[in-house]
Amino acid sequence: MLELNRLTSEYIQSEDRFRLTGEDQAGNALCLWLTQRLALRIISHLVGELSTSSPEAIQNPSQDSDTSQLLQGFAQQAAQADLTPQEAVASTSATRALLIQEVDINRAPDGTVGFVFKDGSAENVALGFQQQQLRQWLTIIHAQWLVSEWPATIWPEWISGKAPEAEQEPAATSPQTSKPVH
Repeated sequence: MLELNRLTSEYIQSEDRFRLTGEDQAGNALCLWLTQRLALRIISHLVGELSTSSPEAIQNPSQDSDTSQLLQGFAQQAAQADLTPQEAVASTSATRALLIQEVDINRAPDGTVGFVFKDGSAENVALGFQQQQLRQWLTIIHAQWLVSEWPATIWPEWISGKAPEAEQEPAATSPQTSKPVH
């Protein structure tokens, strides 16, 4: 199984997919393509996992929604503030690419979240994140998600910074503007 050490995540508009370009220990690059369907499932699982199994969720076992949102938001902001920009993993036309069909996600006893990406062939690709890294990756994916204009309702308030629309106060009425559709 191939293991990735670094990862660059980006939405590619012409493909309408996420491209995860990873680098292994030998410095070889590999592109993993995620469809919206699979990305929705991954994000939903990870958000649920953090909402129930993170130290912030464990500190608030009563599941008081406001307190839980606040604790998760603080942890997410701390992870985002600690995010250090790195050089992107380069992807060229010669970089090997896999269209991912399924992903196994496991939590190790030390809190590491492991991914095994599968493209339907015998080759699997592994990647692991410590909890802080996972929160940082979700911050990156969220920013790219907004660029993709995919449905944003999957993102909780503690990542998006926005309350669910039903809880928000109505905005002042303003003239409608048209936006070109691509």
